[in-house]
Amino acid sequence: MIYHQFLPNLHFLNRNNLQNYNEQNRIQYFADILILIGLLFISAIVFSLLGALISSALFHIPLSDVMNLIGNTSDTANVGFLKFYNAFATFGAWVVSAFLFTQVRSYKVNSLWKFQLPKVRFIWALLPVLFISAVVVSAYLLNLNERLPIPVSVRSFFNSANSAKMLENMLQMNNNLDLFINIICIALFPALFEEIFFRGTLQPLFSGFFQNHHVGIWLCSLTFALVHLNIDQVMPMMFLALVLGYLFYYTKSIYTNILIHFLNNSLAIFAYFYQHNSEIAKQVVEDKFTPNMLSFVLCSGIIITIFVFIIKQHKLSNNE
Repeated sequence: MIYHQFLPNLHFLNRNNLQNYNEQNRIQYFADILILIGLLFISAIVFSLLGALISSALFHIPLSDVMNLIGNTSDTANVGFLKFYNAFATFGAWVVSAFLFTQVRSYKVNSLWKFQLPKVRFIWALLPVLFISAVVVSAYLLNLNERLPIPVSVRSFFNSANSAKMLENMLQMNNNLDLFINIICIALFPALFEEIFFRGTLQPLFSGFFQNHHVGIWLCSLTFALVHLNIDQVMPMMFLALVLGYLFYYTKSIYTNILIHFLNNSLAIFAYFYQHNSEIAKQVVEDKFTPNMLSFVLCSGIIITIFVFIIKQHKLSNNE
């Protein structure tokens, strides 16, 4: 809970006072959520405009053409511009808004974002196993997601085709330098920026408002999945967000989240880079990598087992 340092001794409150206190606390959380959303919109607009101005100067593109290029999914000649603009704009939207929120509400940044090492034993050995298992489960869920009869109106609202096409253009690589740039711009930056906002800031606010960390994690995960505007990947994206949400809650460290998120993004980049040399990479790129039911059940069991272990370690550290 964010407000634990301000909580009075609840043992001395009677039932009515406790009810009133909890209601006031929920109102404060709700106000914080509105403040964060407001700062998000303001930061997104400001950094989008700044990104356009800076990109125009760096890439020698007339300012009048910049906005057209941002929404042009068929232009592959200005991919470098799109990568820079996207990184700059998302930094403003996710990180700056979250940081401004901590300043407006006078929170210590690390009390929310948890830039600290996890106290779970063997966590760094478990994370690769967790990631591989999550990838298999996600691939299975992606196959199920694609079978859903999604109405055309819903697809149009989420603009899934345009989002996918723009990402595909940004993933095009011709050499190792392109690969390195994509690892930084498309794998590392989004992993860092999005974890700070969603798991580090929004999730604790949702959990505080509903006074239930499970509801907070699920609602934050749904928000995360929908914000990516790809209705064809909502199920696997929400699943990965749930893994990240519970991982953050029980490890109390954002480093574990950034690593898993980074590995997931990097997998797509390496698949695109090696798709002409590897059949598996090609299947991943074309969304044709479909694990069977046995793999799905086995990997789901591994994920559950890992989280049972993490939860036990979490309880032990709380009792120390």
